[in-house]
Amino acid sequence: MKSFVQTEYLDDRQWSDLWSASLQRATPFDPLMVDEINVIVPIPEHSGVLIFTDKQLYHSDDSGLTVLNHFSNAHRFPLYKDSHRCLNALGCGTHYKTPWLCPFFTLLPLEDTRRTIWINPLKIANTKQADNRCYLELCDGSTFVLPLLQRSVRLHAAQACYALALLRRDLFRFVKKADTPLAYLELPNTPFARLLAKRPLLSQFTHPITAFSRNYTKVTFLARYEKLEAEPTEIDWSLW
Repeated sequence: MKSFVQTEYLDDRQWSDLWSASLQRATPFDPLMVDEINVIVPIPEHSGVLIFTDKQLYHSDDSGLTVLNHFSNAHRFPLYKDSHRCLNALGCGTHYKTPWLCPFFTLLPLEDTRRTIWINPLKIANTKQADNRCYLELCDGSTFVLPLLQRSVRLHAAQACYALALLRRDLFRFVKKADTPLAYLELPNTPFARLLAKRPLLSQFTHPITAFSRNYTKVTFLARYEKLEAEPTEIDWSLW
């Protein structure tokens, strides 16, 4: 991690010159222009969020969860509410810490989903703890301060990576034969990723193959059946 200076870290609870500079170079968010998201962070004292990617910084007046729903709809990825229910049924998440998933990456909510930082665990380069807060640096050099302990970030990052591996195993089982979650993760060569690789959770699968896909199919079928029964004229059939 680069030389530690607290004022160089974006804090979602405190406005600073760094926020002002970031907003000036951000462009409006277009989900079709984005391939992978690194971080979604709420703007302090304002509505809306900044969306960090490898290529560009974006802003949106929506909440982080709304941004992800737009992104999911644009790319036909699983909707958060469906994957959330699926992962909870599998015991792979909690009410507030269930990751957002697609086949290519995952984002972990580090507080509750109403106003939270969503972060891609495989984009974290390093972390540091000071004053009961976690200071985090991404692979692209972006830096953030999080209102929780370093060990919590590591724990929930491992859980998100396990969920991503569970999804990928079901999708790619015909082209990739592997028995461990780590085999389905492209870990970067960073201090944080090396710590992740040592987590017992990522050493073996605790769910049978197709566990995610079967539960996800069940969840989505039940959700759409309930909506069809209750409000058949209100359904957006383009999403079916």
